[in-house]
Amino acid sequence: MTAPAKVLGWALALALAGCSGSGDAAGPNVDPPTNDPGLPPTNDPGVPPTNDPGTPPQNNGVQGSYVLEQINESQPGQLVTISNPDGEVIGLYRFEATTLTMDALQTFALELRYTDDKSPFGMDDQGEFKGAGPVTPEGAIPLTFYSAIYDDQFNGVVLRDMVQIKYDFDGDGELDTWFAFRRQG
Repeated sequence: MTAPAKVLGWALALALAGCSGSGDAAGPNVDPPTNDPGLPPTNDPGVPPTNDPGTPPQNNGVQGSYVLEQINESQPGQLVTISNPDGEVIGLYRFEATTLTMDALQTFALELRYTDDKSPFGMDDQGEFKGAGPVTPEGAIPLTFYSAIYDDQFNGVVLRDMVQIKYDFDGDGELDTWFAFRRQG
């Protein structure tokens, strides 16, 4: 796992730790975090400092096209077991050509492309994203994504050129899969 992905994982895990979801057959219903997700300190000189950690985050600098870099603990192209939080297996999939686009109007488009090595599959999602708390001292921006397709929401965090989200892959209302994306260009 790359260092930025680890930092994003900590940020998102801590941001989600205080959230409680209620089951929605269409997807998660998670309240956005209301405070600093408390990233662990980093010695990475590439982490930009924030001007005022108490200021609500803006989407400045988050817009762009991102390509999938990690699924849970695996890389694109590897077979990944996707499971619910209770351990029930959703499936064994290979993810490729998956993208996340975020624009200055605070809208997103997620295109998941994967296969079970027998048939290709795809799942698209789109909607809006908003700041979900103050920017951390490390520069991580917590976000909440609101799906217009599935009428649900999920949380994420942006740090430098990475975005990580925890997503309800099977639509049962439980956040089950971590996706990390790296900005292109």
